[in-house]
Amino acid sequence: MENDTAGTQTCTDPAGLAETIDRAYLTAHLLAGDRERAENAVLQAIEAWNAERHNEEELFEHVVRAAVRARGSADPGGPDASFLPAELRAVVNLPRELRHCFVLRMLAGLSQADCARMLRMSPKRVGQYTCSALKRLPALAEAAAAGVPYLTWKMRIEWAD
Repeated sequence: MENDTAGTQTCTDPAGLAETIDRAYLTAHLLAGDRERAENAVLQAIEAWNAERHNEEELFEHVVRAAVRARGSADPGGPDASFLPAELRAVVNLPRELRHCFVLRMLAGLSQADCARMLRMSPKRVGQYTCSALKRLPALAEAAAAGVPYLTWKMRIEWAD
């Protein structure tokens, strides 16, 4: 990384860029719920990104925004998530808002304020959704590890709430 005249750091390290893209892809996969939407989010962000004007964290933020906007008919946590460990399959199967808050706060390590800004919701709502996700995840991870079909255990959890 080197400083440009505006004082921001631009990307000059290919290894750092590759690490950022890997991190962004995994985050996008967990946010979007499937591989295709995650790949599209990364590609959209790379196309909009300018290495001479933006740093790697801005690229990561572009990927997150694209993944959060991604909508589709694919079943989150379906066969596309089979390569993920049971714990991450459980994350993918969280309801959309809970998943977004949990992934950004707990896995990506963003502040509550940054999550709120990126998700366009109040910091209080981010905290509530993150707590709800933390309460649901143990049962989801247990079901995912046991191989219980998604719809069966999803209904069990929703009925238990």
